[in-house]
Amino acid sequence: MTMPVKFESEVKTVPFGNGMIQIENLTPILSPKDKERRRCEVESCLFDVFSKYENKNQ
Repeated sequence: MTMPVKFESEVKTVPFGNGMIQIENLTPILSPKDKERRRCEVESCLFDVFSKYENKNQ
């Protein structure tokens, strides 16, 4: 069974048009093992995307 992921929240208020809006950035709090696993997944997906476009440009 998977445990629910907790998130760290960062809120910033920024100008938008004539007013201000709040932007909330949520970052998952992961164990080092889970961070490494996700990093590898992202690297693999990015490699697939970039190699697809590299082949089109040759």
